[in-house]
Amino acid sequence: MKDSRNATLTVAGFVVFAALLLPGCAEGDTPPASGVVPVSNAGGSTAAGGGPVGSGTGGTQGMTTYAGGTSSTGSGGTLVQGSGGQTGGGASGGTPSSGGGTMNASGGSGGATSGGSTNGGAANGGASGAAGAAGAGGGASACTGKPGARRGKSSQMVSAGGAMRTFVYYAPQNLDANKPVPIVIIPHGFTMSGDQMFTITGYDKIADREGFIAIYPDGEPGSLGPWNVGTGVCGLGAFVGGTGDDQSFVDAMISFTEADQCVDHDHVFMSGFSMGGYFSNETGCLRKEIRAIAPHSGGTHPLSTCKVGHKPVILFHFTTDALISYSCGQGARDEWATHNGCNTASPMTTMVKGGSCEYYSCPADGQVALCSFITPSNHANDGFPGHAWSGGAAGQAFSISETESASELGWAFFKKYAW
Repeated sequence: MKDSRNATLTVAGFVVFAALLLPGCAEGDTPPASGVVPVSNAGGSTAAGGGPVGSGTGGTQGMTTYAGGTSSTGSGGTLVQGSGGQTGGGASGGTPSSGGGTMNASGGSGGATSGGSTNGGAANGGASGAAGAAGAGGGASACTGKPGARRGKSSQMVSAGGAMRTFVYYAPQNLDANKPVPIVIIPHGFTMSGDQMFTITGYDKIADREGFIAIYPDGEPGSLGPWNVGTGVCGLGAFVGGTGDDQSFVDAMISFTEADQCVDHDHVFMSGFSMGGYFSNETGCLRKEIRAIAPHSGGTHPLSTCKVGHKPVILFHFTTDALISYSCGQGARDEWATHNGCNTASPMTTMVKGGSCEYYSCPADGQVALCSFITPSNHANDGFPGHAWSGGAAGQAFSISETESASELGWAFFKKYAW
């Protein structure tokens, strides 16, 4: 079993990447028409004008914002007005209509996610803004009327950045469609697919237990590499980067989810493998609404120009990775530690199955950790020994089942350091 599998892996290596096909829709697997949604979702999720969440205005790349509310004509109301897009602006109004809440607080200076990716702010005016019924930045964001029709595993398609993009979508059967839930996005490696990541990582089982949406995107069709990972990245990833608008794809997948299910925009995470690990680092660098990342077997570029503040990051790498050097993982660790203001001199080390995790001395909002694994001897003859998802499904390419689950470690990290 190993020989035939690893022969396939060898062919799938970076050395012959130019001759390989990149994943899109699997042959014969046509996504349902209901899965097609536009890239952007300007406006609210209900009809314009004074509805339960009011009329929608603006938003960046499909991130929905709201204005108006139950009892107003477009300003104030139960949901205070959010303006802007990913970073957004301030909020105005309070619980009643137009200006002033019950504490007569008018206006607000935004907040933790003012007018941004959380439907116009964590509380449509910001988690820490000055306005609202309790003087804390507006009322709680309402989310009602979601169909909750998409449950279980399905293949979907969206339009993003001028291309049709595909992904595997997984929603636990028991989710309350009108209760906001987190999202975990799990990008694949070079020559792989979203469906392979679904099989390998086991994130669907964690989603069932913890109550979140898991999304496994496919790389850009027709591109040399699957993901746009920026320039100047470490190692072989520099040779197979994509050029597509993958950030619009991320927006489109989130908007797709929100059309069916309330989304907890404060808890959107990414944990990719190999080139998907590079992509996780790049996306974490670009977007503050990606709350935390967990790259596996990837690298990154210098993060000095990142557009975000501190970000919780846990990285995974086998020390003898034969494709993407362990030094790339260490380099990514060092970049994030510097970016977050961490001291890596005396880490707290936790032993895990087949390796250890080092947690560094970092600010509370920017924990950084690196989990390092030893390649088991029975994987010494894999196509690329050590280039695999730790704790993944047995008998699968790019997967080592004998070590600690990176999926479980990643989710535990998100819950502890990014909530």
